[in-house]
Amino acid sequence: MSNKLMGLIVVVIVALLLIFSSMFRVNQGNEAVILKLGELNQTRDGQVKVYTPGLHFKIPLIEQVKTYDMRLRTLTVDSSRVVTNEQKDVIIDAYLEWKINNISQFYRSVSGNDSRAELLLRQFLEASLRAEVGKIDIQGLINNERDQLMQTLTKSVQDQAKKIGIDVVDVRIKQIDLPETVTESIYQRMRSERQKVASSIRAQGEQMSESIRADADATVTITLAKADRDAKEIKAKADAKAAEIYVDAYGKSENFYNFWRSMQAYQASFSGKKDDVFILKPEGKFFNYFNSSNSPNSSVAAKASVSQVK
Repeated sequence: MSNKLMGLIVVVIVALLLIFSSMFRVNQGNEAVILKLGELNQTRDGQVKVYTPGLHFKIPLIEQVKTYDMRLRTLTVDSSRVVTNEQKDVIIDAYLEWKINNISQFYRSVSGNDSRAELLLRQFLEASLRAEVGKIDIQGLINNERDQLMQTLTKSVQDQAKKIGIDVVDVRIKQIDLPETVTESIYQRMRSERQKVASSIRAQGEQMSESIRADADATVTITLAKADRDAKEIKAKADAKAAEIYVDAYGKSENFYNFWRSMQAYQASFSGKKDDVFILKPEGKFFNYFNSSNSPNSSVAAKASVSQVK
């Protein structure tokens, strides 16, 4: 093989190496910039040229390619301890969604280092948490002010991140915990509040119970009084009717009435046990019908009286 042929082969190989080394490819989701001697390669108008996905060329050995992931990324900030406006400590776990939106600014701010960028973002978020949570009490932080807090944090971190070429899309709070001492004090306060509410409800219940019981007692008293009044009226009418019947009966047959009344008296006096024995002298008006000489119907009266006594 001649020297000319060898030289041609070497030239071809070097040319191919130069061509391949001057080519670079940017993958989907990434963008790239070219560094010339460690500095960003700029166009004539001073703008940094950004290379989008595809095949591109550079000057071998002089220019270097720096590729960046332009997709959305998540940064988690765990156990950030902050203080509320009540001077109570809370522990907040949060995360943020971010992406690079200005490569040249990102490179100048953090030298294109993702780890340094995440460190700054974490500092931005923790500083914003301390500032914003310091305006809220624990009750508001746990309840209705949480959404407003996340919106405020997103805006605050966005404003700071723009200075380093980063766009913060969203900031979210995952969890809010309380230290054990704070948890115990809040639990005791909530328990005390619940006990006050329970006592108030019990007092209202007792008051309502007393009112219902008083109304019921009044209704019972009124009902009984009306019933007693009606009973007395009925009894009085019945007694009057009975007296009227007795008077009428007495007027029709005085002898029979006296006889009937005596029979009732005998029955009440002598209707004891069968073994009872009465030894007495049948004298006086009470034994009128035992004495045959005092009654025109003495035989009937005696028989009737003996029957009644038996």
